Amino acid sequence: MPRNLWHAGYFVFGLWLSLVLLVPLTAPWAFAADPDLARLEGLLARDVNTFRREHHLIELRRRPDLDAVARAHSEDMARRNYLSHQSPEGLDWVARLEAAGVEGFSMAGENVGRTNKPGPNAEILGGWIHSPAHHQNLVARPFNATGIGIARSADGSFVYTQLYLSFPR
Repeated sequence: MPRNLWHAGYFVFGLWLSLVLLVPLTAPWAFAADPDLARLEGLLARDVNTFRREHHLIELRRRPDLDAVARAHSEDMARRNYLSHQSPEGLDWVARLEAAGVEGFSMAGENVGRTNKPGPNAEILGGWIHSPAHHQNLVARPFNATGIGIARSADGSFVYTQLYLSFPR
């Protein structure tokens, strides 16, 4: 039983996140990923790694568990029409990672974005490259893993989340 409102909020978020992450595993046909979004996610991973190679950095390895956390955040932002590193309940990327059971990382960062322009990946990555805070995540030497999630809002815009993590090598 939650002892206070914060504990109750974390419990509800954890329950929601577990449903988002586990239900598709038990009934994948009911939650088939949009192949266009999956293609955009793969292309963004490629383009981010190309950018990192150009800056003499190691490539980021995509992990399905991180993709699931990033995708859930993008879907939440798309569904509830907000753009933030924090959910309306105040949970940031570290809290979302912990709620999903991701362990062993020493450092984490996140980039988010929204666009309705043609060529959404170029628009988003270009924006991140030219934004000092987002650029720092793109070129941070310690990061070696990533998760990418893209969702579509009701208005047709694309909502992006990319997680950056550092795991022991």
